This record gives sequence, structure tokens and C-alpha cells, in this order.
Amino acid sequence: MAGAEAVKEAIWWRNFLTDLGYNLTAPTTLFSDNQSAIALAENPEHHARTKHIDVKYHLMREHIQRGTMTQRYIKGSDNPADVLTKALPRDKHTTCATSLGITVA
Repeated sequence: MAGAEAVKEAIWWRNFLTDLGYNLTAPTTLFSDNQSAIALAENPEHHARTKHIDVKYHLMREHIQRGTMTQRYIKGSDNPADVLTKALPRDKHTTCATSLGITVA
């Protein structure tokens, strides 16, 4: 579900930049620390454990197939987005914030 939301945001930004005159030829890369979600988005195989996924969440798969999006795995321990989603120890917080280009005082 988070991947589908990220794709919707990426589509909006891609359209916005295109409207500003930028020629976007490379796909947008989405990073995920969930290998199962990556596999599900890249493999259209349907089985009992995926039947609950709503049609709107297949958006990511469609854009991967079109070539406008790609996915890459990032280890959970290396995921800089953690600083935006959970409380972290000071050193981990500083590492994540720095990797996002945020200056920590």
C-alpha cells in the first residue's frame, strides 16, 4: 500500500516536471526495504495470499511494466526514511537525517 502511494506521488512529480519543460527519460526509482512487496510488484503471479490486494494497488506493477518506475531493495538498517517514520536513537537519527541532506544540530 505504501508503494502505491509512493507511485502516485512520483507520477504527480513526473507530470509536474514535464509541465515545466523537463524531459524525463529515465524511470523513477522507488526504494523499499520489503522484499516481498518488491517481488509482488514485479511478478504479476496471482495466488491465494495476494487475492486481498485491491485493484488500485496494482498501479505500481503497471508503471514498472511501462518502464516509468523501477524498484530497488534497501536494507532496513540502511533506510534513511526511518527518520521520518519512527523514533530512533540519536546516532541512527543523525545518520538517517544526514543521508537525506538534513543538517542536524
